[in-house]
Amino acid sequence: MQIEQQTLNAAQQPFQVTAYWLDQISDFETAVDYPLMIICPGGGFTYHSGREEAPIAARMVAAGMHAIVLNYQLIAGHQTVYPAALQQLAATIDWVTQQATQHHIDTQRIVLAGFSAGGHVVATFNGVATQPELRAQYQLDQYAGHHAAVILGYPVIDLQAGFPTTAAEREQITTDRQLWAAQQLVTAASKPAFVWQTVTDELVPPQNSLAYVQALLAHQVPTAYHLFSSGIHGLALANHVTQKPGKTKYLNAQAARWPELALAWLQERDILAGTF
Repeated sequence: MQIEQQTLNAAQQPFQVTAYWLDQISDFETAVDYPLMIICPGGGFTYHSGREEAPIAARMVAAGMHAIVLNYQLIAGHQTVYPAALQQLAATIDWVTQQATQHHIDTQRIVLAGFSAGGHVVATFNGVATQPELRAQYQLDQYAGHHAAVILGYPVIDLQAGFPTTAAEREQITTDRQLWAAQQLVTAASKPAFVWQTVTDELVPPQNSLAYVQALLAHQVPTAYHLFSSGIHGLALANHVTQKPGKTKYLNAQAARWPELALAWLQERDILAGTF
């Protein structure tokens, strides 16, 4: 595996990505083009959680996928998250598409994964990027490439459904109310989604993920939904790898099954080969 840090640009603003490239296996007789996952970590739109960066990427690399961590636009001074975060995600897909030959990427099997606030970025992108008029409105039409599916972990979906808690905070994320509720952007063109959350999420109410899944079902978009009976917000892998030292609340045996479930779902969608 090779790890590459790269500075990309969207709307003339630089941003950072970290790529985890799979190597070709030397004793294969033919080259293999691998699927790729772009990961948008959570952090309440104010930071990027390291627990949802390298650990998630390593898990996906172990399953046979390239992985890229996107450090999307955060709230910074008077700078809002949107539309910059959408443009950065589009630019990352464009960059991946350009790297396809060099790194043996199957550009028809690009998966977007978002956690918490990063889930809002991915879910919103899944609505905007799949509608030509919205792609043009938010200047995404200048970027090449597309995604095949999304994975959402305890996602923020609707900015008025529990997180953030004030109008001022919502305005810091974006003043564009069209982007406040990702479920309202879902159409039949939205890409398939795997969604998971816990009933007892204390920060982002599960009504968020439920609203998104209901919108997907209403438009007959293929969906898998796992609502685990208990667990805190921000579980990441929910095992010892992402457990904060000494804090057992970050361990959850049931929720820790989500990577296996998600990978099996990707296999069902013909995005990932192998049995999990």
